[in-house]
Amino acid sequence: MKLLELKWGCLIGLVGVIWLYGSYFMGLHSDGIGKIQLMVGLGFIISFISYGLAMSAIVKAQPETSFVEGLKSGGIMAVIAAVIAVVAQFGYFQWINPDWTRYMMDQTRIHFGAAGTSSELIEEQVKWAEMNFSLKTYAMQAGLGALLSGFIFSAFAMGMIRFFKNR
Repeated sequence: MKLLELKWGCLIGLVGVIWLYGSYFMGLHSDGIGKIQLMVGLGFIISFISYGLAMSAIVKAQPETSFVEGLKSGGIMAVIAAVIAVVAQFGYFQWINPDWTRYMMDQTRIHFGAAGTSSELIEEQVKWAEMNFSLKTYAMQAGLGALLSGFIFSAFAMGMIRFFKNR
């Protein structure tokens, strides 16, 4: 089953990379702050579907797989996907969109300036944006997000598979 976990972990990670880079080339990264929630939400849906397919493949290959064994498999896939997600962020910040942090700082300045916020508060928000829209923060979020969502989605998928199989 380890080969299947490796295959699905790499596949889930690569699907995440395709979504990250594809969403950039579709223009979803250049429409201001509001699109971030949409991108993250769609990314979670894609990840959820991927883990559902992965857990189904594992149970199909070994029908006697218990919930705990499935969760372990999901954890292995999540670690692989997390490593790929972190590497993808480095590629994104280096080659795909190296101006992302600056862009989000500018968007923050525009957003708070249009709201009539004082210049001192705007600059505080811009510093916050510089810190939170950085490679370091995104790499950490990508890795931890992939790990957490991988465990949660695996548990949910295994639970659903076990529930419907035992009916």
